[in-house]
Amino acid sequence: MTNQHTIPRRKFLAASISALGLAPMTWLRAQPTSPNDEITIGIVGCGGQGWGNMINFLGIPGVRVVAVCDVDSNKMGGFKAKVDEQYKNQDCKTYPHYEDLLKHSGLDAIMLATPDHMHATIGIAALNAGMDVYGEKPFAWGLAEGRLLVEAVNKNKRVWQTGSMQRSMGEFRRFKALVEKNTLGKITRVECGTPGGMSIQQHVPADQVAALIGKPPATLDWAGWCGPVKNFPYHPMLHPWNWRWHDQFGGGQLLDWVGHHVDIALWTLGLDRTGPVKVEGTGKHGDDAFFNTYVEYAYQGTFADGRVIEVRSDFMGTKFTGEKGWIHVDRGVLEATDREMLRNLPADFDTKPPSHHQNFINCMRDRKLPVSDAEGSHRSASFGQLALVALDSGQAVKWDPVAEKLLDNPEQAKHPRLGARLKV
Repeated sequence: MTNQHTIPRRKFLAASISALGLAPMTWLRAQPTSPNDEITIGIVGCGGQGWGNMINFLGIPGVRVVAVCDVDSNKMGGFKAKVDEQYKNQDCKTYPHYEDLLKHSGLDAIMLATPDHMHATIGIAALNAGMDVYGEKPFAWGLAEGRLLVEAVNKNKRVWQTGSMQRSMGEFRRFKALVEKNTLGKITRVECGTPGGMSIQQHVPADQVAALIGKPPATLDWAGWCGPVKNFPYHPMLHPWNWRWHDQFGGGQLLDWVGHHVDIALWTLGLDRTGPVKVEGTGKHGDDAFFNTYVEYAYQGTFADGRVIEVRSDFMGTKFTGEKGWIHVDRGVLEATDREMLRNLPADFDTKPPSHHQNFINCMRDRKLPVSDAEGSHRSASFGQLALVALDSGQAVKWDPVAEKLLDNPEQAKHPRLGARLKV
């Protein structure tokens, strides 16, 4: 007779339910309750960001990557090889479609690093399947679909961590703690600098692009890649990198980085549970005939209490100015009017918090909110989405952040970023 104590807890419970003739319960998949329970993760999106996230999860004890997924079969081979090398076997499964990966037996969570336009579609499907999600920023391509994604997190009682990893980085945590300790006195100005331009990669020789339009390679499921963007002709320069510079799939540097430096400002000020009441600004497109996101921009959001957050593409980081001076933070940079100001940390400041990926795993175990949760991530992304509406229309956006409704502008309300292209 088999000793039940030799069987992993979740497998024993699942076997017991099956023996009783009951259907498996979704909650068994994704609620490891002990540090001894192994957490299984599937990788969805085998690009550069997906690789970095996968490497981080491979290095966490008690976590096992069991499957990789991408609509481009050429992208999965290296990911599977790395996983198999890590575990010294050939067990890592490959799936060309996320729907099949979500059926992988015993899967607890997914890491989602697809292009922006697929975040909500795949994220909602995974949450409805009972899985926790580590998802890349921006939270969603559009504002309404971002709200649907938050609702799926809440309805299914799942853990969602967005890859806005600056919330877990030392200099940004110090910045927040210094501001909260009133180091600057009354805040008089908030500035965020995010990149401009486009980093277009020449996937194929320029003289071959026209001949390849409409002819996806056999290794790529183009319809699956497009997802909710229906009937878009294959273009060889979009995949695997340049999609970010086309507004049907990405939002350029503006929307990519709103989940970093603007997110830090909202988080620090406690404004990541609301939104601005007005957004206005200007932007400039580049000279490329196909790629159409903004290469320069300056916009600002005004909140109900009068606070204003300025965003520009001519510097990098988050800078707060107050009665006593200023503090500026960027990756690897924390500077102030007077360096003595930077010593004003709370006595209980945690100098060794868990990494962003470890925080997600910890929250999967204790079912607490991660440092970059769904609601906060949606509010950060929506700040940028509203800016795109303002820039595209050439008019200020007047917004109700509670109802998440546009005020008094029917034409502006038709903007695709304010709708949802997916069906749930």
